[in-house]
Amino acid sequence: MTASSAYPGVLHKYSSRLVAFEHTRETQNQVTNSLLFVPGLNDGFATIPYIQYLSSHLPPYFSFVEVLLSSAYSGWGTSSLTKDVTEMAQCVSYFQRLRPNGKIVLMGNSTGCQDVMHYLISEGERPEVDGAILQAPISDREAIRMLMPDDLYNESIQTAQRLIQDKMEEDMLPSRLTLPILGARCSASRWLSLASPGPEHDGEDDLFSSDFEQQRIDQIFGTAGKKRARLMILYSGSDQFVPETFDKDFLVRKWKKSFEAAGGSLDEGSGVIGGATHTIKEGGEVLEDFLTRVVKFIERVAKSSVSEAE
Repeated sequence: MTASSAYPGVLHKYSSRLVAFEHTRETQNQVTNSLLFVPGLNDGFATIPYIQYLSSHLPPYFSFVEVLLSSAYSGWGTSSLTKDVTEMAQCVSYFQRLRPNGKIVLMGNSTGCQDVMHYLISEGERPEVDGAILQAPISDREAIRMLMPDDLYNESIQTAQRLIQDKMEEDMLPSRLTLPILGARCSASRWLSLASPGPEHDGEDDLFSSDFEQQRIDQIFGTAGKKRARLMILYSGSDQFVPETFDKDFLVRKWKKSFEAAGGSLDEGSGVIGGATHTIKEGGEVLEDFLTRVVKFIERVAKSSVSEAE
């Protein structure tokens, strides 16, 4: 597969200062449904390698839409999951108005998975969606511990905690603490959300860590299961931000058990994609595996929706 650097599409203004880019195709005249994509830290429009391939592989009745949040690119350092979800709800509402009989699926990559899960399980009223995909739902807490030397990590936590104690939670940490590691400056509150220090590990962003006890897993995946969310999990088998010692299959099985015990049904395409890195940049058979899983999930969402309506 060869990617292009030009992307035909439509730019949608879904709120006063935020936009979403819908990829268009020649076969798109019958599109009625939308796959809304939210990337992770430091990403935005056209920065994830697989987006062009995914947009062109979707069934003609589904369009691929990249959602630009205020946390895009380096904006994550002063944002939060709560703010992201508020903006995502605005985007979902916009496309529901645009296509009132259409279906909407949310898809996240990396920290975008935290946005999608927070959308599903957090308190508050927001438009319902017809499905959700978590691609590379890693733990930012565990990734940060992999990337940061102990002395730098400890200093960053102490600095952030001190700022919050002084009621300066939105003030920025010194750039030398976060910029070289994560590519952006970061507020004290967002840093503690992502790094989620112990012993509580109660950061808002800390949803996918491998060391959670069953009770914590149930608070996350069990809550999603109770809401009967249609969910697919795609964990990258060679994710460079996950320790090689992690048993990824076991982790996904734990999430599946919690989700289904609460009444949900994890999609049959869920699992570990062998050989896949964080953003599936390697292409080839690994990319084909990923694309097939997503397309079949989309087809099942559309089919089940029709069946339920009948």
